[in-house]
Order: sequence, then structure tokens, then C-alpha cells
Amino acid sequence: MFEADPGLIIWTWICFITLVGLLAKFAYKPIVAMIESRAISIKEELESSEKARQDAEALLVQYQSQLDEGRAEVQKMIEEGRSVGEKLKREIVDKAAEESKELVKKAQEEIEREKKKALMELQEQVAELSVQVASKMISETLQQKDHEKLIENALAQVKEDYAKTQ
Repeated sequence: MFEADPGLIIWTWICFITLVGLLAKFAYKPIVAMIESRAISIKEELESSEKARQDAEALLVQYQSQLDEGRAEVQKMIEEGRSVGEKLKREIVDKAAEESKELVKKAQEEIEREKKKALMELQEQVAELSVQVASKMISETLQQKDHEKLIENALAQVKEDYAKTQ
């Protein structure tokens, strides 16, 4: 099958060493330079991507901070609005209560005036009736029975007039 021929082995080694020598002289430096330049470019790209990642993280932190500040400001505005609303509500309720008290006071004063007016009218009517009763009594000579009847009628008239004013 396979026989080892010493001449073939020597020529194979000579060709191999010649090829390695030619590659070392002409191709080794450009290959190494290309590999080194590729390694440098990969390293630069890694550094660039790391810097970009760090910049992105810094921006993320900055944006998060701004977002938190914005949320805090919005919350503060909401609280201020709520407190202003509560203040206005208290002012409106207080003003309404004050106006209500004023209206009740005025109504009570009006009722009191009307009550006094009605009492004065009633007193005038009683005085008028008394004068009428007295004039009737004087004009006629009354018997005891007629006198009692006249007084009862006058009292009934006063009660009726008083009930009308109520």
C-alpha cells in the first residue's frame, strides 16, 4: 500500500521548507500586520462600544433624574391645586354660612317688626272696641244681664280679631 521512498521524502521536506521560507519572507509580515491591524480595529470598536454604552447609561441616568424631577414637580402642582381648591371651598362655605346667618337675622328682625305691628293694631282695635263698648254703655242704661252679654260679645270680638292676626 504505502511505501516510503527516501527520495520522495527528501524532496517533500525540501519543498515544505522552501514554501515555509518563502511564506516567512514574503507573506508572514503582511499576514501578521493584517492580523494586528484587525486586532487593533476590534479593540477600538470594543472601546468605542464600551464608551457608547457608558454614555448611554449616563444619559439614561440623566433622563431618569429629569423624569423624577418632572414627576415631583407635577405632584407639587397637583398638591398646590388641591390646597387652593380646599381654600376656595372653605371660603365659599364660610361666605355662604355668613350670608345665611345674615338672611336669618334679617328674617327674624322682619318677623319681630311684623309681630310688633300686629300687636299695635290689636291694641288699637281693643281700644276702639273698648271705646265703643263704653259709649254703648253710657248711651243706654243697661241691666246686669245686658251688661254681661255686652262684655261677652266684646271679648269674643277681641278673641276673633286676635285669631285673625295670628
